Amino acid sequence: MLEKPRLSDSLIAQVVRRNLCSFCGACMAACPVNALWPIGEEPTLVGTGTCAQCEICYYQCPNIEFSREDVESFLHGRTRRPDETFGIYRGTFVGRALRTDIRNKAQDGGVVTALLAYALDNHIIDAAVVAGRDEKWHSQPMVATKYEDLVKNAGTKYTPSPTLLGVRSAIYEYGKAKVGMVGTPCQIKAARRIQTSPLGNRRLAEAIVLTIGLFCMESYGYGKLIESYVASKGVDPSSVTKVGIKKGCFIAWKGEAELLRVPLKEIDEYVRESCKQCDDFTAEYADISVGGVGCPTGYSTIIARTEKGLDLLKKAEKAGYLELRELPSTEKGFQKVLNMAQMKRARKAIQR
Repeated sequence: MLEKPRLSDSLIAQVVRRNLCSFCGACMAACPVNALWPIGEEPTLVGTGTCAQCEICYYQCPNIEFSREDVESFLHGRTRRPDETFGIYRGTFVGRALRTDIRNKAQDGGVVTALLAYALDNHIIDAAVVAGRDEKWHSQPMVATKYEDLVKNAGTKYTPSPTLLGVRSAIYEYGKAKVGMVGTPCQIKAARRIQTSPLGNRRLAEAIVLTIGLFCMESYGYGKLIESYVASKGVDPSSVTKVGIKKGCFIAWKGEAELLRVPLKEIDEYVRESCKQCDDFTAEYADISVGGVGCPTGYSTIIARTEKGLDLLKKAEKAGYLELRELPSTEKGFQKVLNMAQMKRARKAIQR
């Protein structure tokens, strides 16, 4: 018996309808006929009879038939050992950007923005895809081609953005061939799925030359968190300049002034269902992973995973974009990251 083709309706039935879609944008970015497009926070088949029956969308999805072994072999030439709890890496560090304009705008230490600035300035990449936002704090992928773009869009948004659509835009609309992307663990998985899938979109796969992953426990639905909850607290989303999660609280600021501070448990119901099925806290398949856990205020914890990532980190430090110090596995900060990674893995196990 012939195996049933894996078409767009299979993707929608197995992922979207089961609330497993992380809204990474991979299926939409890879579709050769633009049959899939975002409506709300999920891919939707638009028009009638537009699907090319090519199976490409299905085989870009990081939530279907994802092979950790294939991806690790692609990145490192081997698979992880049992003691490599949060993936393979070459070094762990604590650091921050040296430019004050980056630190003033960015999340934590501004390391991601500084690394992208170095990569752009030194022609390692010719565009970076980051999460931007509109005036109502609605997340959307942005293509940054200069330093000012990076600083303007710095900071974590906490609602999903279809990052891979941004990669597509960088290639087809901006004409770029070397793209760096910043993403949550699921978005980094999507990039690696594209690069290792037998039906991976080769144009996208070859254009992604740098991945920086963000530590992530979960993201929130925009409509529920921003439009409903934040607005119900008397906060106008258009007045918010920065949001963050610190010491078990969700915080929104306007400049230096706090507009809102609430316990995370108060917004638990707005966590996207797909996040509860994810077991990757530290973006294990990125070139470099960055987050605000295990480091002092104003700094970031950095995991250099690939040789490419470690080389970029060291060169950015030498060129004066970053200050770094090593983070040994014996330090409390390292253990905090490890504990969070184990906590997220355990949460997924409970969901099964």
